Amino acid sequence: MKQNKITILLILFIGLTACNPEIKTEPAKIKIKKEQPLPIEESISEVIQETKFADTIHINYSEHKTLLNILKILPETTMESWAWSKKDREKTVAFIEKNNFLIDTTEMYNNIKYIKPNTIGIQVVDGFWTLSIYDYLDGNYFIVTNDIVGDGNDIRTFNFSNNKIIPLKMINWFDGFEYNFLLDIDSTKCIELLKENELTYDYDFSDENIITISSWLINKKESENCLLGNSIQYKLNRADRTFDILDIYWKKQD
Repeated sequence: MKQNKITILLILFIGLTACNPEIKTEPAKIKIKKEQPLPIEESISEVIQETKFADTIHINYSEHKTLLNILKILPETTMESWAWSKKDREKTVAFIEKNNFLIDTTEMYNNIKYIKPNTIGIQVVDGFWTLSIYDYLDGNYFIVTNDIVGDGNDIRTFNFSNNKIIPLKMINWFDGFEYNFLLDIDSTKCIELLKENELTYDYDFSDENIITISSWLINKKESENCLLGNSIQYKLNRADRTFDILDIYWKKQD
């Protein structure tokens, strides 16, 4: 009888505990194993690399043999704004002939910026120097050098034949080219316009057949009453060994 009373009391206690919100039971503690974080995958994106000065310049000697051999024997008068002795040029070309590349550790001085079939361009401190050759297809070449400095272009012209350089009578082959721009060759005003802009011309000798000369300052809006254009193109005439006017036009400024 006594055991029955205890059983009844225990049942009542459990019932009261379940119904009474004031009576709390401690929740079971469950240990959860933490998962290791997933490896971070590298995103596929464009990698921007810092541009560094490349001190190795690849030059195929066989492709530019004539150009490089002319470079060796040019008179130093063609590069009066800087100094590159004949002896040093010979060493440079000999190294290229042997290795098909050139090592240059000075970015702003005597650095070959480009070499094309008929032209080589060299950075010289704050100036630029170019050597260009035009093949007459009979073993003779027309040579143009351009020493570009702050006060303009120093252009020298030569003939190259039998491994010898012969200065041409016309030191500057293109003297007076700008007068071809004139609408009226007798206009004093228009001639003065050309003289005021004589230092604004860029010479492009990089094409094997075409030479282009353009003013980066003269524009059509202000000058069309005086001039036919601000640019002139010459085409190589191999038969006559001359450069004939191909076109005169207005080139837009950049």
